[in-house]
Amino acid sequence: MIEPKPNSSPESPSGKLMASRRRFVALLLIAFVPMFIAYAAFFHFPNWAPTGTTNHGELISPSLDGIKMSTEFAAFNTWVLIQPADSYCDDKCRKMLYLSRQVVTGLGKDANRVQRVVMMTRDAPDLMEHLKSEHPDVKVVTGVMTFKPIVDLDAPVLLLMDPNHNVMMLYSLDKAGKPMLRDLKHLLKISNIG
Repeated sequence: MIEPKPNSSPESPSGKLMASRRRFVALLLIAFVPMFIAYAAFFHFPNWAPTGTTNHGELISPSLDGIKMSTEFAAFNTWVLIQPADSYCDDKCRKMLYLSRQVVTGLGKDANRVQRVVMMTRDAPDLMEHLKSEHPDVKVVTGVMTFKPIVDLDAPVLLLMDPNHNVMMLYSLDKAGKPMLRDLKHLLKISNIG
C-alpha cells in the first residue's frame, strides 16, 4: 500500500503552492498561446490571410496628392467626389454626374460630408451650362490630370478624395451608383474626419 507523502494534501502549504503555480501557468498559457499561434500563422503561413476586400471601387495605391492635381482642393475639408472632365461631356459623362448626385443624396444625414467636384483642364461652355441647370451644387475646379496613367479618360470615372487630400479610390461607370453608395456609407461610418 502506498502511503501519502507528508504535507501533500491540498490544505498543506506546499499543496497550496502547487495549486497556485498551476493556476499561474494556466493563465500564462491562456495569454501567450494565442499570440504564438497568431505569430506563426502571420509569418509562416501567409497564404492563410484573407485576400478579398469589401470595397467596390478600385483602390489607388499609392494614393495621389489632390493638391498637386489642383491647388483649389486645399479649400475642401470634406470627402470629395472628383469627376475629371475634358472639354466636352457626352451622355456617359452626364450619367456619371447624375449617379454621383444620387449617391450623395442617398447618404441622407451624411450628405453634407461629401462634396461633388468637376475638374476641368480647359473651358467647356456646354458643360458649364449643363452644370448650372442640372447640378448647381457641383463645384468646378481647374487642374492637371496627374492620374492619367491609372485612368482611361475615354470613359467617365469618379475619384474619391479624403479630407486629408489623398485621392484614394476610383469608380468607373459600372461601379457608380449603389456599389459606390455602399462604399461611402461604410467609409463615413468608420471615419472620424470630414
